[in-house]
Amino acid sequence: MADEGKYRENSQPSEVVSGTFGVETITLVDSAGQGSNQSCREVTVWPETGESIKIGESAAVAATGPLLNDTEAYLRIPISNTNKLYFGGTTGKKVYLLWRS
Repeated sequence: MADEGKYRENSQPSEVVSGTFGVETITLVDSAGQGSNQSCREVTVWPETGESIKIGESAAVAATGPLLNDTEAYLRIPISNTNKLYFGGTTGKKVYLLWRS
């Protein structure tokens, strides 16, 4: 493709084929965590089995943010970098991110 590797419209992220993907595991420290610095176009988030996590655009928002529990399976978020995601929950528990470009 002529424009491969260039920015593509992200308004319909599930309809765009991924160039690359990967998994990131975040272990909550002091009841909080943040994604690393991985550029992407979409992230799928899910908590460790039996756990619930809060999610937000800052550490303060994640501390009281919306709750995602393991019965909801996962949450897909169109976002440009995993470091824009903050999590709250039980210290030592894990949050999993599947990112794709």
